[in-house]
Amino acid sequence: MGIVAAVVVILVFGWMALNAVLPDTTPVAAGRSVTVASDAGYDAKLTFEEGWELHQGSSTEGSRYQFSKGPVVMLLSVVTPPERVSETELWDGMRNLVRVGDSSASLTDPQPVTSEAGAEGLAGTLHSNQTTGTAALFPSPNGVFAVETTATSSAGESDLVDVEKLLQSLRFDRTEGGS
Repeated sequence: MGIVAAVVVILVFGWMALNAVLPDTTPVAAGRSVTVASDAGYDAKLTFEEGWELHQGSSTEGSRYQFSKGPVVMLLSVVTPPERVSETELWDGMRNLVRVGDSSASLTDPQPVTSEAGAEGLAGTLHSNQTTGTAALFPSPNGVFAVETTATSSAGESDLVDVEKLLQSLRFDRTEGGS
């Protein structure tokens, strides 16, 4: 019994020590295009500037990512609606999800936005008791999935310019197959 307890203690504390030593973030190479979603003939890609980091422990490839740059934290989710829905319906769904995460949070009515590569979507402001941020969503051209983002900054809204620059790089590339 003592041996089992010792092994458990060693494993638990060893795992905690290993987590403390290993970094939770990985720098994203500047100028690198990262595929954040892929489905039904389209890849959604973002091109990062210097200073962005991926939080590996809070990210799941192809569905949810957490990126940061200095005081800015951006959450990116890939959603697949059960049926083809409008951008407004997607925004309303995003509005509900934001409230689930923080009951004081709300999204303003969205405004149309187009990335430099021509991806069309919606963007608005995120308000909560703790912070003000930004939110955006971009449906894939075929409507099979959408990229949704929320971003906040602990230093103030002026830092959110980096998020806007990043979202301006969003593009949907056609892939082989799909619809």
